[in-house]
Amino acid sequence: MAPAAAETTASARPDSASADTLALRLLPVQTLGNAGGERAVLVEPSGIATDAFGRVYVTDASQHRLVRFDARGISLGESGALGSGPGDLRRPAAVAAVGSLGIAVLDRENLRVVLYDLFGRLVGVLTDFAALENELGRVDPVALAADRGGALYVADADRDRVLALDFSGRYVRSLGGFGVGAGSFRGLAGLATGPGGELVTAERTGARVQRLDAAGSPITAWPLPVRPGRGRLAVAVDDSTRIAVADEVSGRLWLFDLAGRLLGARADLASPRAVTFAPDGTLLVAEGRAGRVRRFVLEPARTVAPPGR
Repeated sequence: MAPAAAETTASARPDSASADTLALRLLPVQTLGNAGGERAVLVEPSGIATDAFGRVYVTDASQHRLVRFDARGISLGESGALGSGPGDLRRPAAVAAVGSLGIAVLDRENLRVVLYDLFGRLVGVLTDFAALENELGRVDPVALAADRGGALYVADADRDRVLALDFSGRYVRSLGGFGVGAGSFRGLAGLATGPGGELVTAERTGARVQRLDAAGSPITAWPLPVRPGRGRLAVAVDDSTRIAVADEVSGRLWLFDLAGRLLGARADLASPRAVTFAPDGTLLVAEGRAGRVRRFVLEPARTVAPPGR
C-alpha cells in the first residue's frame, strides 16, 4: 500500500500571502512573440520548452505550428500546418525537450505525440493515442513532460491518470486514477518532471499539488487555491527543485519549494498556458490571451527592516 502524502502547511499560503512574506520576486526581463510589430510572431502560445543551448520552442495553438527562438528571442523559424497528415498539427499544446533527441509536441486534437529535431524537422510520430484506444480507452491529453532519461508522461484528463511512455513513445503503464487519496487525481490539469525523476502534478477539482516518485507513489502534497472547471494548471520544476504552477483561469502564478512553501507569486498574467525554467534559471511563461512569452528573473525580495533599525 502506498504511503499517504502529507498535506504541507506552507509558511506563506498561496491564497493569503502578501508581498512582504515572499522570498522571491518574479520580474519580467524579456518578451517573445507579440512585441507590437506589424505581424505578431505568436498568436496563441500554448506550450513551451527550452533546450540545453537556451533555445525556446513554443507551440501556437491557433496557428497549428511549432515556433523556435534563440536565447535572445530572435525567431529561428517554424514547423507545422493545420491538418492530420505527416508534419501537420491540430491545436498543439504542451512541449517537452527529450534529451538530445529533440522536442516532443502534444498534438492534442490529433491525439498523438510527435517528435521534431532541434532544427524543427519532423522525426515522426512517437505515440498515437487513437491507435491505442482498445488498450487505453478514450484519452484526453492535456499535459506532457519528459524526464532526463527520455521517458515521457502524459496527463489524461478524461480518466485522471498519468500515462507513462518510454523514450520511443511505447506505452508502459498508467499511474493514478480518479480519487481523493494520495496518488489519485481529481481534475488533473498539469504535469512536470523533476531532476530526480519525480513527478509533480496539479489538480483543479482536487485543488492541490502532488509530488510523486517515478512509480507514482506519493511523496507530499499541498493545497492550491484554484476553482473546479476547465483550464490548464501549468507546472515546471527547475534544477534546484523549485516548482512553478500557473493557473490559466485566474492568471496567477506561484513558486514553491519542494515542501510546498510559497517562495514567490504574481497575479497579472494573461491566461498562462505553459511555464518552463530555462538553463540560466529564468522562468518562461506562455500567455495565451496576450500572444506572448515572457521571461521572468527570480530575485530575492526586499526585506523590511524592523522598527528602530
